Amino acid sequence: MRIIDCCAVVPLLEPLDSQAGLDSDSFHAGRAAHWDLIFQFGAVTGNAILTLYVGASAGTKTTAIAFRHRLSSGDFKAASADLFAASDTTDADGILTLTAATYDHRVLVIMLDSIEIAEATPWVTVEIDATASVLLLSAVAIGMQPRYQTALTAIA
Repeated sequence: MRIIDCCAVVPLLEPLDSQAGLDSDSFHAGRAAHWDLIFQFGAVTGNAILTLYVGASAGTKTTAIAFRHRLSSGDFKAASADLFAASDTTDADGILTLTAATYDHRVLVIMLDSIEIAEATPWVTVEIDATASVLLLSAVAIGMQPRYQTALTAIA
């Protein structure tokens, strides 16, 4: 089975320099049971802050939420690039500092379960602040165990 046949795939951030800060596209977390948000970083100079928000509608950032995440063990093309560190959790404020020395040329996976998100605020948006001087990245969200037929239901 292919991922496109069993999961929802939502583009969050197109590949670009995000140093000016930005918000991702929003997705409705209630449309699948589990979500992995996959961020691929290129060059990172200076630190940035990643915050995960939920809201009642697309683009609304009502409440920052804590989340679990894992980081690849090696840089892009290294033998350890497909190995991931143990799961870690942000504080309740939902803030993750993207330090250049740690995230440069790595992959970050944020793991969400829909049951942990309030029904009144099902829309998830990622915010990246503008503190890094270079921040090359892209991101997609993968929804597992869709609650609706993916080919028929809008996710984003």
